[in-house]
Amino acid sequence: MSVSAQVPDFLDAAGLALLFFGGKGGVGKTTCASAAALAIAQRRPAQAVLLVSTDPAHSIDDAFADLSAPGNLELLQLDAAATLGDFRQRYHAELREISRRGTLLDDADVDALLNVGLPGMDELAAYLEMAAWLEQERYGCIVVDTAPTGHALRLLTMPALVYRWLRALDALLAKHRYLRRRFGGNYRPDHLDQFLLGLESSRKSLAALLRDGQRCRFVPVTLAERMSLAETADLLAALGEHDVPVGELIVNRVYPASRCAGGHAANADGPCPICLAERRRQLLALKGLATEYPSVRRHGLPLLADEPRGERLAGLWQRLASVDAPVAAAPGALHDAAEGELAAVLPRRVEQPAPSPPPGLRLVILAGKGGVGKTTLACATAVHLHRRRVDHRVLLFSTDPAHSLADALGRPVGPEPRGLAPGLDAQEVDAEAVFADIRAEYSAEVQSIFQNFGNLDITFDREVMERLLDLAPPGLDEIMALTTAMEHLDGGSYDLIVLDAAPSGHLLRLLELPELITDWLKLFFELLLKYRNVLRMPRLSERLVTLSRSVKRLRALLADPHRTRVQVVAVATELALAETADLTTALAGLSIASPVLMINQLTPPQATDCACGLCEAVREREWQRIADAAERFPRMHQVLVYRQHEPTGLEALAELGAALYRAPRAEDAR
Repeated sequence: MSVSAQVPDFLDAAGLALLFFGGKGGVGKTTCASAAALAIAQRRPAQAVLLVSTDPAHSIDDAFADLSAPGNLELLQLDAAATLGDFRQRYHAELREISRRGTLLDDADVDALLNVGLPGMDELAAYLEMAAWLEQERYGCIVVDTAPTGHALRLLTMPALVYRWLRALDALLAKHRYLRRRFGGNYRPDHLDQFLLGLESSRKSLAALLRDGQRCRFVPVTLAERMSLAETADLLAALGEHDVPVGELIVNRVYPASRCAGGHAANADGPCPICLAERRRQLLALKGLATEYPSVRRHGLPLLADEPRGERLAGLWQRLASVDAPVAAAPGALHDAAEGELAAVLPRRVEQPAPSPPPGLRLVILAGKGGVGKTTLACATAVHLHRRRVDHRVLLFSTDPAHSLADALGRPVGPEPRGLAPGLDAQEVDAEAVFADIRAEYSAEVQSIFQNFGNLDITFDREVMERLLDLAPPGLDEIMALTTAMEHLDGGSYDLIVLDAAPSGHLLRLLELPELITDWLKLFFELLLKYRNVLRMPRLSERLVTLSRSVKRLRALLADPHRTRVQVVAVATELALAETADLTTALAGLSIASPVLMINQLTPPQATDCACGLCEAVREREWQRIADAAERFPRMHQVLVYRQHEPTGLEALAELGAALYRAPRAEDAR
């Protein structure tokens, strides 16, 4: 692989104030963001530089390890709940007075609504905090390690959400302003108007900055793999729709073009067949991205024998290499050739298969850090269990905002269950669409209630009530989507659901949400009951009652180890295992069983006639992590899944699934 002569623009752009790193989970975003922040701080010694993580599953500290950051570089793993709590505490008086001025709700109602939650807690908190830092010019540059793709996009589209929230608050003041003009002759903006105007100014400033190519950049990080690049293409399209500038992207873990890399001994008998086949597959995958986005510069970071953590972060950008090697064959022919080579050198290999899930299991959740192969293993699990239990109906279900079931299955999957085979369906639920339906129903009922009233109070109260759902708690859309799965089980449509979950941090937020949603539903029911003489909403009430029952059943299902199992997926790196430890601890705190750990994408043993120094070094490092995992997770059954050629189609997925699970034994049922 030839070394790239060009240093990435984002390292030397003098006016750059905001730099995002994003992409599919597990592709190296944290490593790239940490290395970039370190390099920028060294290049700008007179400026303060901030590296901030907005991913609920933080790993900046793990990336820096034993490395001391320069004096002008600050590291922050944003605690979204604490940040939002500070915001509510700081502005509680203003929020409460705004609510009291323009609604039929009393003080107790207003306090309850403000205390239950605000929309998009983690993304909103990050947005508000960054807006304040930029306004105060506290840092010369802010480098953001974002959450995986779906939730990173929520952060970048936060201006629209904040605007909707501010409109809800502004509606509460509208009646007060009108009455002052009507009966006082004029209205002078007071401290509450200034409060809202200040927030709106911050929103506009950050919204404008996100579109400023000189001061803001978004750098996608990806792997040269089909599913990772498919998600990257979706990310680039979404960023383009929102006018967020993208000029460069990082392709991580690229296999070397020569026989060896990093000073390791070469194979005397010729190129390593694994490295050669993997590189050809990578070049094929990258060809499509280069064709679709020719103006985006691609920088390659090579696969390294040692994890780029701690002191090794400092030299990361000196390792950049070109990924623009020519591909001579037609895509179809090269794909077949590459997969054929990989099938020969990377056969299906699984060691220590997991106990087969017991017959009474209703929900299997594949969880873990993004980019570790959850989706492929979820698909293989669903196909395997469907074939093992011919009398069961199985649903493969995704709640990840950045869906990838369709990419793994090689066929379309939509928001409604779609048949893969008799008794086996797949569904990628659209959480925002589910919530939009409820919002539309609610708005229609509010309008029908108030249309027969003509007095001034009712006119303004209608707008207030129409916007009440804008103050719903965070993640309400996602929990509504998850209860869709409960409806499938309760209605008898399916006997078993295999859930391809969102990456760790957002999965945990989702699993913790039932408590919050229960509190919010209780509050909303109390409001409907309290104002039942005015607010008669039979359709909404019925929908919320159904939701409440589903949430209660979901809580019971998650806490029952005989009916629910979480299978954690990881790769053999220190960062991934550190996040796995956080995930398993949190699951234990929620009384959710997680008896299986699947360590995926392991480097296979070398053939006797091959001695690739790079492969052997990577394998040695991985086995050290496997030994660490055995000590850290002694109660979890470890499944070792080696890197292999891509499983395409139901037959290949069934083959992988059969290797992942051993035949049932009598003790498995206990």
